[in-house]
Amino acid sequence: MDYSYKIGHTYIDKGGTSNPEDQFLRWINIDGSGMRNADGIRALNYVDKKSDFLPAYMILVSHDIKRIGNPWEDIVDFNTSLIKYWGDAKFHPKLGYQSFRGNKRLLQIWHAILDGNKKLIPPILHFSKPRKGVVKFNGVCSLTNLETTWFEQKGNPVKNYRCELTILDIEEVEISWLHYRARCEDLSKLNDSAPKTWKDYILGRTRKLDIWSKSILSKENQLPPEKSKESGILLQLNQLQPTQFEAVVVELFKNLPHVSHKIVRTRPTADGGFDFFGQFTIPYPIKYEIDFLGEAKKFAKNNAVQPKHVSRLVARLNRGQFGIFVTTSYYTKQTQKEVLEDGYPVKLFSGIDLVNIVHELRLVDNGKIKKEWLESVFQKMKISK
Repeated sequence: MDYSYKIGHTYIDKGGTSNPEDQFLRWINIDGSGMRNADGIRALNYVDKKSDFLPAYMILVSHDIKRIGNPWEDIVDFNTSLIKYWGDAKFHPKLGYQSFRGNKRLLQIWHAILDGNKKLIPPILHFSKPRKGVVKFNGVCSLTNLETTWFEQKGNPVKNYRCELTILDIEEVEISWLHYRARCEDLSKLNDSAPKTWKDYILGRTRKLDIWSKSILSKENQLPPEKSKESGILLQLNQLQPTQFEAVVVELFKNLPHVSHKIVRTRPTADGGFDFFGQFTIPYPIKYEIDFLGEAKKFAKNNAVQPKHVSRLVARLNRGQFGIFVTTSYYTKQTQKEVLEDGYPVKLFSGIDLVNIVHELRLVDNGKIKKEWLESVFQKMKISK
């Protein structure tokens, strides 16, 4: 069976290679690697090389369990694809920080990177321990910085390494690749079976893990198929006057089921830069109201919403307010990425979302929005003037 580790997945750690249930040391280790069951830093050697040669690959482990008096908590930040990891130095009356086995290996790798010898740099796999008997895989990493700093252990100052690791864009790593490295006799072929992202790294192109990539939709996923009935509905919306389109969007939101809210369309002039506003209400016993501002913009299907369009809405949000941006078109990948990465309190509605809402409210007849419903919306516009 081919084993692999996937980012975010957990694996059984029974503490030994002889346990058939173990998915950690038993999978990683091979005979002759010289791996030790150390607490945090494990270096696996080439089977036919001396132990002072660069390791074939390394395993780092951080404890998620908060331990009283632990002065060296590691940091795993998926938002920036970076890990801050402490070396294995501890307080010792005689040994310095470079005398500890794990620190020696980290320094050895760092020297090789500084020398530009990337072809032999080992991949670093990082795991965390959320609880006893379990490890979680956080990714394949490259060492991007190694610095010395201090912490205090039981009142004693301790000098130690702290390394910066970049999580690479490898969501799943095959164990067979690691074993191939450890058994490779011809080092000119060391990276033949490596993932493309690792090959890019050793050639000087570092591709960091993008955790938002799965949440970012393509143009095709934000618009109905060409020449479909749904695309006809979108064309019908695009043919409305801007004020008519705003009124239709507001009426659609007003009629959404299972949502308790108030929503009001702003006047066409002096609207403050947004097209509608209101409140979402979380019902009793919580009974909490969330204010929101919204923009409804008609864009041609090939005219994408850019970051600057959404940023204008974000700039008008006050503390605690939520934003809604509605368009007949789609959002660029950069627009979506900025909303996700920066944590903007904004919901993006694309063309296909509008079509789905129209269908949800049963407002479609013969492939078009019901004429009588649209006329009722326009009549309300006249009355409100």
